[in-house]
Amino acid sequence: MTSTSKDPVSIISRHKVCCANEGSWKALESPFRLGPFDQAVNPIIPIQVVFVYKQAPSTHSVELVPVERLQCALTLLLDHYPHLTGRLHIDPSDGTPEITRLGSGAGLYVAKCSNRLDAYSSPGLTTPGRILMSNLPSAGNVLLAPFDMTLEGVCHDHILAIQHTRFSCGGVALGVRLLHKVTDADGFFQLMRDLAELYRGIPSSNIHGDLAPVVPSLTHPPHTRSYMSDVTGSNMTPEQRQAALDYKPSLLYVESNMGATEDSLLPSQKDSSALLEGSAANPPSSPTITSTPPITGRFLRFSGGELSALKAHATDPYSGSSSNSWVSTFEALSAHLHQSVYRARVQLRVNDPNQPKLSFPDFLTPVNLRSRLGLPPRYFANALLCVYTCLSHDVLANGPLWRVANALHDLTRTTYTTSKDEMNQTLKWIAVQPDKRRIKESFRLGTGSFMLSQWNKVDMYPGMAFEVPPSLVSPPFTPISLCDGLGYLLPTEAQGTTVDTGAIEVCLALSEPLWDVLDQDEEFRRFRDA
Repeated sequence: MTSTSKDPVSIISRHKVCCANEGSWKALESPFRLGPFDQAVNPIIPIQVVFVYKQAPSTHSVELVPVERLQCALTLLLDHYPHLTGRLHIDPSDGTPEITRLGSGAGLYVAKCSNRLDAYSSPGLTTPGRILMSNLPSAGNVLLAPFDMTLEGVCHDHILAIQHTRFSCGGVALGVRLLHKVTDADGFFQLMRDLAELYRGIPSSNIHGDLAPVVPSLTHPPHTRSYMSDVTGSNMTPEQRQAALDYKPSLLYVESNMGATEDSLLPSQKDSSALLEGSAANPPSSPTITSTPPITGRFLRFSGGELSALKAHATDPYSGSSSNSWVSTFEALSAHLHQSVYRARVQLRVNDPNQPKLSFPDFLTPVNLRSRLGLPPRYFANALLCVYTCLSHDVLANGPLWRVANALHDLTRTTYTTSKDEMNQTLKWIAVQPDKRRIKESFRLGTGSFMLSQWNKVDMYPGMAFEVPPSLVSPPFTPISLCDGLGYLLPTEAQGTTVDTGAIEVCLALSEPLWDVLDQDEEFRRFRDA
């Protein structure tokens, strides 16, 4: 989304930023190969996050994040991540993604906002002065660099783009966009911590040219080579390649010309399909969309106390002292959100029979496999596989919360994401596919689906200080992320501090009429005052 004449934000300059050392990108092979984790990611999906820095009384006379120093740090950063100076390319013959045109540079956009940051702070009694993403200009969208989300645009434009916006009070927002094709949230925030570390290591004399320049370096350089990026059908024997092709992944399939087949569905989906067809209370598998209500995003803060009470409520009371008698905070909150939204969807259709029919209530979440695969500590590229399940209408609509939480607890502990051999077989299967554009997840996106990503365990605030720590780090709701049933669990601005109580900010997009139903649901925030 770009700014308009009515927006207080305007871009005043654009800069191409290359490696400080040209040899950094020239040392890479071209094209730069991506791995099977990367190959499974939709090429037009970016990771987009806004970092907000406001003046503190102790830094009132200091210019926050001067553009010249930021640009210098970015050139040094690209020496460690030189493949980010290239451009995404999709091989037209088999859909294999790769990075070409190395050395083309990253993008740095410089903008200004005519308003003060405190014009966008919360006026409420409970959060006075807190910067809220929803209050920022265009809900944060104009703080991101322009973006063409067509495949042609994504392959033409920067892999990494940063917009520096200075507010009239001196506060600064950094809107950072990085193609998801090259990394996940874990790698994204590692990159930003590295940028902040290099920035802090640049003395002012470097910028003003008073002394011989001091070139800072990272304490721990990143590992930028994608896992299994060297695995291709061409470097296997015919027998190895056929064995990889013959493997049947649990949750992926190759789309035929006829689309998904019965064999691509999970057993639980096949068993439940008859139950879900053709009932007013139980949704059909093929939604008939008569109208599309707008999608609205909200940020919901769950306190540490509320989460503790919710977790206790989501624990199986009949499990005793067995090893499966516990659920994590993520599982409890995910189960609560999934069940609450499903019940709201059913209730909405009772209230208004003209609402679109519900699809299967599939629940999906990505699992970070870095530790399970033993990847290097500073591994940058993607390392996610998505798992999903489909619970019955009866469990979601009428069952106790602990039954939903138990199902989600088991979901992330199947051999699909715990067996190193099975994970490697899945990745090899992806790598040898003759047309990677036909690789699909069996997960069914629709009016009944729900997707959650766990970002609250990622260090989004620690290590992100330039002159001052960030006051807000959050993805804004964009045209891509405004998808009904898509949510992120985020840490709060207290993360890593002595006052961190484990609160979670839920960033959730839903069909607008659903929010009215949830607002009337006393059970949805029943533990708010816990």
